[in-house]
Amino acid sequence: MNSFFPEDKKVPKELVFNGIKIRQLRSTDNELDYQAAIESGFRPEGFPEEVNLEQIAKHELDHNNRIEFAYTILDEEETVCYGCIFVKPISPFLKFAFFNDRMCDHLELVDNDAAISFWITPTGWNQGYFIKILEQLIKWFKNDWPYEKLFYLGMRPSEKEFAIIEEASLEQRFLLQLGSEQYVLWQLY
Repeated sequence: MNSFFPEDKKVPKELVFNGIKIRQLRSTDNELDYQAAIESGFRPEGFPEEVNLEQIAKHELDHNNRIEFAYTILDEEETVCYGCIFVKPISPFLKFAFFNDRMCDHLELVDNDAAISFWITPTGWNQGYFIKILEQLIKWFKNDWPYEKLFYLGMRPSEKEFAIIEEASLEQRFLLQLGSEQYVLWQLY
């Protein structure tokens, strides 16, 4: 592969399971996404909805151009948003996130290895969606995506998130502690 996603393959459109639908994040999802971001504390109260729309439009454009991918997590009727999933080429993402070109050299990554990260609302957590989503994403990526390696990046993972991932016996590859904030990289396969 010369790019993050091969030109001769179709980008997976959606994943549906247990009343959850994961599909491309689009500008038309702004209202639902905005409410989910506010509920989750991902966006502060008063964050302009127009700015959220601009960010979603950028994600949509990048997705359509196969630069990176953004998916929304919805109920099957698409009336409730539970969060978002991001799929990015791992090396540039980690280098950008940590402003360090050499930090990840020991991980033996290639630019088109994929990393996912996602967030879900407190409502999604209360319904037990985190582990269900993680398990289904691993299967989906193994079966429908062209990547030999897949990583999960936990940015400031909660104790609950950390415990669930550790129970799933995923291989922790990287931990960075910046003050009180942790960034953890797990290899999913």
